[in-house]
Amino acid sequence: MRNMRLLIGLLCFIPLFASPAFAQFPVVSADEVSVWMRGKQKVVLIDSRLPEEYQQAHVPGAISIPAERMKLETKKLPKDKTTPLIFYCRGAGCTLSRTAATAAMEMGYTYLMIYQAGMPDWLLHGNPVQKGDKPGSLK
Repeated sequence: MRNMRLLIGLLCFIPLFASPAFAQFPVVSADEVSVWMRGKQKVVLIDSRLPEEYQQAHVPGAISIPAERMKLETKKLPKDKTTPLIFYCRGAGCTLSRTAATAAMEMGYTYLMIYQAGMPDWLLHGNPVQKGDKPGSLK
């Protein structure tokens, strides 16, 4: 009887851990972002920060989709939901990239990564940046 109660208790908690709030996304480094961006496979790099931050400096090739607008900016996203998406924001303590990735997962995208170190790390590594509204390119 005790084992049965334990089993029932565990089954009640499984849906909580399967929810998007607990979703785990692979974390990539600045070097891995560069490799992805220069690779032959299409990848979409998404800056989840505010538009003003994106205009000041962003990773070349990144598109601006603030986290709270992910589900509204669907035209900026690839139709192929298996396309790799990499999200970044303000760095280690920022949750915008995780919020945006969770929204993308809820929209059916399946290949999601987070560059958790974000823009501060990109700059720290001396990588190129672009300013303004347009995504540009690393190629």
